[in-house]
Amino acid sequence: MKKVNLVFMLLLAAFLMNACDEEEDGLLDFDDGQGYDFKDQVIQGTINGKDWEFKQGTAGIEESEISIQLSPEEASDPCDVFTRTPDQIVFFTVNAEVGVYELKFDFDDFEDNQTITMLDRDAGDGGPLNIIATSGAVEILSVTNTEVTGRIDARESSSSSINGNFTVQICQN
Repeated sequence: MKKVNLVFMLLLAAFLMNACDEEEDGLLDFDDGQGYDFKDQVIQGTINGKDWEFKQGTAGIEESEISIQLSPEEASDPCDVFTRTPDQIVFFTVNAEVGVYELKFDFDDFEDNQTITMLDRDAGDGGPLNIIATSGAVEILSVTNTEVTGRIDARESSSSSINGNFTVQICQN
């Protein structure tokens, strides 16, 4: 009987240790691919296995949305989209307000989907590759008349993930 109680207690303890997905800080456990952890650095990481680091970007505000494009290259006029053609860019759209937007993609809930696209224009024989990050989050920290500041922790796989801070210029349409 003591063995049965001991086995039961060990199983119960193991179950309770794994039952909670929330960590103390409220972020989800990374073992299941969810959650986010913003790093205090310039956005960097890998896109399709290639090193990537943010240098310059742009934002456009239309109605109640902000569209942001992040580039690893600098241009003399960042708002002239034809002066830059980097091999990898990052782009996404969020509400035009300060807040945290957790990444997710759900076929049953298109209204609340939030993704970040990491484009690799030089993905090989298959041509350009859109890598859709659905784990992590983007946080918009401030929006002024001239710029947007935020941070990202976005993951699609071990070969495509970015994390860090950004400030981009708002371009007038």
